[in-house]
Amino acid sequence: MTKLSYSGFKHGEDDVEISLLVDLQNDWIEITHTKEVSQVMNKSTGEYIVVKRNTLKIEIGS
Repeated sequence: MTKLSYSGFKHGEDDVEISLLVDLQNDWIEITHTKEVSQVMNKSTGEYIVVKRNTLKIEIGS
């Protein structure tokens, strides 16, 4: 089972890091970008994060 962890600094707030965990085998995800923000949505659970665009990071784990 491969899991992805998306994280970044919350849009509109300084120094507040948020993250979202996604199971690559079982979840549907959607990633969108604008000039200012990136949004990652776990469409299977309805959870999402909105972060400053240049702070979005991804880590892969199992």
